[in-house]
Formats: sequence, C-alpha cells, structure tokens
Amino acid sequence: MKIVIVGAGAIGRFFGGMLGSAGHEVVFVEKDPDVVKAINDNGIQFMKLGEKKSDVYLNVEAWATAKGSSVDSCDLSILAVKSYTTAAATRSIIHLINQQSLILTIQTGLGNIETMAEIVDKTMILGGLTFHGATSLHGSKVRHAGSGRTLIGELGGDRAERVERVREAFETSGIKTEVSANVIGHIWAKGLVYSAINPLTAILRLKNGQLTEKMESIALAKRLIDEGKLVAQAHAVQLPQEDLYDRLLEVCRNTAENLSPMLQDILNSRRTEIEALNGAIFSMGKQKGVPAPIHQTMTDQIRLFEKWGSGREFGS
Repeated sequence: MKIVIVGAGAIGRFFGGMLGSAGHEVVFVEKDPDVVKAINDNGIQFMKLGEKKSDVYLNVEAWATAKGSSVDSCDLSILAVKSYTTAAATRSIIHLINQQSLILTIQTGLGNIETMAEIVDKTMILGGLTFHGATSLHGSKVRHAGSGRTLIGELGGDRAERVERVREAFETSGIKTEVSANVIGHIWAKGLVYSAINPLTAILRLKNGQLTEKMESIALAKRLIDEGKLVAQAHAVQLPQEDLYDRLLEVCRNTAENLSPMLQDILNSRRTEIEALNGAIFSMGKQKGVPAPIHQTMTDQIRLFEKWGSGREFGS
C-alpha cells in the first residue's frame, strides 16, 4: 500500500517505520523543514523496542514533504498530528480522501473525529487508537518505547472489507491490530486513561512507569478516571467492558521507560494536547452539568506550564 502519514512526530514515525520496514510505501506530510530533510536524507531511523545501544538504528525508506498537495494519490491516510492541528492537517490532504482512500485517525484525545467530519464525509473516516509508546529523537530518529495493542474500526460499527485491508497491512507490519465494533468507546476509554497519565507525568516529571510507584499518584489517577467516566456516561458513550484502572496500570507497565507526549512537550516548550484530554472532559462535563474539578485543575496547571515554560530559576 501507499500510505500517507500526516505528522512525523513520535507515533507517526513509529507507524512509518513499522509499515515501511514491511515494504509499504510511506510518505510523510510534515511542517517541520528539518524533519522533512532528515527523512528525505535518512528515511526513518528506527530503534527497536528493548534495544540498549543508543546508536543502533534500523534505517527504513520513506520520504517527506511539507505540502500535502504535492502527493497525488495514496491507498490510506493516517492522521498522527496533535489534536489542535487536526483541522489544518485534514484540509492539507483533502484531495486524497475518498471512499477508496480513507483517512484513519490514531490520535489520542477527544473531538478529533468530530473536527474531521466537518471537513470530509464521515463515511470516509476510520477511528483508531494505539497503546504503543514511542519517543521522537533528533532528526528522523524514533525509539519504540513501549508495546501495546492497536484498534481500528468503522465509526458505525460495521466490519467492512476496507477496514480489514487496513488491519491486514498493520498486522503484516508487526503492528498487532484488532477491528472493533465500538471504536468510539475505545477512543474515549483511552482518552480517560491518558487524561490521568499525561498531565500527572508532566507535572511530576516522571516516566510513565514511575507513576505507579506511589499510592498517592495512583489514587489521583483513579480519581481522574472516575470523573471522566461520569462525563462519558452523561454523553451516552458506551465504554468497553474493561477495568480502566487495570488499563492504566498496564499502559504504565508496558511503556515504563517512556516519557509521555505531554511531558515531552513541556520539556521542549511546546504546546500540549491538554485541551483534547482534560480540557475536553471538563468542558463536556460542564455541557451536561457534570462537575469535573480535578480535570479542570489539571488543565489549569498544564496551561500554566505552557505559559511559564518547563522551569524557571527563582526571581527570573
């Protein structure tokens, strides 16, 4: 397949590296000119999960462009950008999206599908999520930092042939993938889990695995999940039949050495996705009269980090 990945951050590079290593043609649409150059010069430099040597990379062929309009066709588009750029990213490749060439979101957070559906026909969108962890390094390098399952599905719950083709492409590339009839519920469930992991690891400056080393941080993470579940219930979201506390612990265990995307953003003085996680849960709770004060506090704290930077000396 010819696969366009919009966004060459950590998860985009992970998917590009895995798919490219299996022989799929991978094209990135990426706005950072330095990353575009690095990919075109070196491909994706992929550090496999568990590799201890910092200079051992698998070079995977790929190419990149800053302009989606320069790509004339593809079999699948994957949206792997930050939530606050979803609209612009979708518009950049709108000419590639049709009933034969779908767009799949693998973004973390709430509201991305709704934003995409304002731009393209909803029947051309596949929902998706992944629990793999990855860390973007200098240039086009990426470290696979944690393993987990990937789920994709039709928004209406059908198990159509077209989603099976995507699943097969992922599976044969080493990305264990399931087709879900309730992908919206799973997207929400992941959003609830990561709305606990991401802000807490960013505020406390912890690797994912360290979050579960203290009972106080586990208790706070559970309270965030509980608030989010009440908001999901108010919006008639059918969450999957799984223990989200167990999912939280599993994600932290499987990505123990990973820095969460929110922590990576704070450390690099970048905008975070807090508005698509805790901010969205607080706002959607407010719409239904469901209070979510802990999510509001997390949102305010991360906003302050964004304004003040990752660290300041006293008196500066």
